[in-house]
Amino acid sequence: MKPEKDFESVDFGDKRLEKRLRQVVEDSRKNVGKSILSSGGERNSAKAFYRLLGNESFDFASMQESVRSATIRRMTGVVLLVQDTSELNLNGHKKTQGLGYCSENVRGIRIHSCIALNTEGVPFGLVGQQYQTRAEPKSELSRSQKMARPIEDKESFRWLEMMEESTKDIPQDIKAVTICDREGDFYGLYTKAAHLGRDFIIRVTHNRNCDNDEKVANKIRKTNACAKVSVNIPRDSRRGTPPRQAEMEIAYCQVSIKRPANIHDNITPKSLTINLVRISELTPPDGHSPIEWILATSLALNNHEDAMTVVEYYIQRWKVERFYFVLKSGCNAEKIQQRTYERILPVLLIYSVIALFIMAVTYLGRMSPDMPCDLFFEDDEWKVLYRVIHKTKIAPSSPYTMAQAISYLGQLGGFKRSPSDGPPGLKSIWQGLCALFQAIDLLMGQV
Repeated sequence: MKPEKDFESVDFGDKRLEKRLRQVVEDSRKNVGKSILSSGGERNSAKAFYRLLGNESFDFASMQESVRSATIRRMTGVVLLVQDTSELNLNGHKKTQGLGYCSENVRGIRIHSCIALNTEGVPFGLVGQQYQTRAEPKSELSRSQKMARPIEDKESFRWLEMMEESTKDIPQDIKAVTICDREGDFYGLYTKAAHLGRDFIIRVTHNRNCDNDEKVANKIRKTNACAKVSVNIPRDSRRGTPPRQAEMEIAYCQVSIKRPANIHDNITPKSLTINLVRISELTPPDGHSPIEWILATSLALNNHEDAMTVVEYYIQRWKVERFYFVLKSGCNAEKIQQRTYERILPVLLIYSVIALFIMAVTYLGRMSPDMPCDLFFEDDEWKVLYRVIHKTKIAPSSPYTMAQAISYLGQLGGFKRSPSDGPPGLKSIWQGLCALFQAIDLLMGQV
């Protein structure tokens, strides 16, 4: 899953330009967090990339399609397609042409990404990414005017587009499930999923009307719990809670939800049947409200194991937040220096692929610890990694495991290896990768 391989099917009609692109991606992978100028080692390399962006043969759409195709080729079994939006704060980029606002007070770019994961949360790659910068910092429309706009004119339309874009061309033997947080809880997205025949899990935020005029939340909360379960809750940086194991009860039911009153067309169905899963915490930590998730899904629910599967899939949604963390803090996406908005986007795509590579290395070492490390690392990489950690000139004759590889990378990246720390985190891994390639360059210079 080397990031440069995601760009192998790029077609600019010029092999030299295509090779230059892949070299820039490889240089960026080996120098996470550094600028294109610093990553290339030579000023001429950076200039060549800048000329590439301005070349009339350059095709950003071909880059996007190459990344998407590479991700689909890696897919197996059940695939979780997790969508989410984030903002790049580019307030310091005063002279960037074409750059507008991503929120009222912030100049920048709104990124809407869809990443593909296996059911354990290990990334297959990126299947779609959309970008938006507003000409004006704030809309002057009233709430009623905003509600009256067609869905195509609303920013929420990106969720519909991404559902269609991310699921097209996926082989029939792959079960794809779109996963969204509460921003995806709108009737149009449920309608789109039904039209496309796509599966989804969406966290409910709107207390909709059912066909019998009962509210959705009331219906599921009155449903008797079918089981008590223990759930590993990831760290919540917003609430300031560490990872923990929570005792929860789970319930499920089926409802028919009504079309919202502000939708008057003759195309949108008047009602839709969906399944609901509610999972609620029994004994929250002191000072914290109990967790309650109400999840809407198209997946069949025949027993509490099916309901628990929905919860386990949704828990992996937080990986898209980790993706944005690596993209911004590891790859320094908010420090991209380009003269125009359009030229920022290809660099942003490259950094996104690298961010998912870092995540895949980190989580594969946890989920598939016995996998041989040469599936991710070249011979010189894993051999030098071993030599640096063990302070020896003799490399092993055969590759070690992914668990050992991420342990070594963590050590290079400053991971303290305290008994209570668990495995190395994403930051230690990207710092370790940088240190590894610096060591390789040093050894190569001594040859």
